[in-house]
Amino acid sequence: MKYLVTGSAGFIGYHLVKRLLKNDKNFIFAIDKKKLNLKHKNLKIITKNINNISKFPKVDIVFHLAAFNGTKYFYSKPLEVIDQNLISTLNLIKYYKKKKLLKFIIAGSSEAYAGAQIIKKNNNISHNETEPITFQDIKNPRWSYSSSKFMSEIITINSGIPYLILRYFNVYGPRQKDHFIPEFINRVKRGKYELYGFKNKRSFIYIDDAIDATIDLSNIKKNNEIINIGSNIESKIIDVAKLIMNLLKVKNKKLKLFSAPKGSVLKRKPNINKLKNYTKKKKFLSLEKGIKLIIKKN
Repeated sequence: MKYLVTGSAGFIGYHLVKRLLKNDKNFIFAIDKKKLNLKHKNLKIITKNINNISKFPKVDIVFHLAAFNGTKYFYSKPLEVIDQNLISTLNLIKYYKKKKLLKFIIAGSSEAYAGAQIIKKNNNISHNETEPITFQDIKNPRWSYSSSKFMSEIITINSGIPYLILRYFNVYGPRQKDHFIPEFINRVKRGKYELYGFKNKRSFIYIDDAIDATIDLSNIKKNNEIINIGSNIESKIIDVAKLIMNLLKVKNKKLKLFSAPKGSVLKRKPNINKLKNYTKKKKFLSLEKGIKLIIKKN
């Protein structure tokens, strides 16, 4: 099987490429504007911004993971976020619409559910894939990410290409940057005990579990589906912070607590009934074991 993985030097992309390479029958084309530090006889690395590519390799399945991610960038570089997310999807769709693909798999985002949740003020729900998508305040630059990711979903759905949309919920693990768990670990190691969004709750899934689910879903016969990838076990951010401090053996230090930025929902938990129906994975790594692995590998 021949695959194209965009965003291959990113967090999920890197781990996906490594997993695909474990099967000697696979050949992977990996595209990212950043250098991918992997070597394999079945790997072709293309170090280039996907927005500037006019011709893509002949493959069976595309994994489109390239995106301008990282919450701080939603606020500081919203136009760049929109540009990268939309143009990359349009480039790929326009090219592969003329080719024969088995499947176009695109990474959606759990941020798509945030607007409706804020408007309804309903924090006791598990998000399912059929929920209406709304954007609560388009003047808030935070929506630059979720709106462009959702528009990428719409482009994909209307392309005529067999597709699969995977909405990832708070994936974490080694090599991750610009997200709560790695940022808080690094902050504590520097002696800064600041916690942002301490009132929030999230459902975290370790990267290996997310990749297992991604591979399983890429092999399902049914196309044109939207599926959540995440854990249905919910954790309070303040409890996760205390767990990290305990695992780092930091004691008798008081946390300085800050509210989350405007637009950040209090709770994010996926309904994973679809995921369970389509995949072999029934049990996920515990948050404590996952954080221990990050600390060990760092």
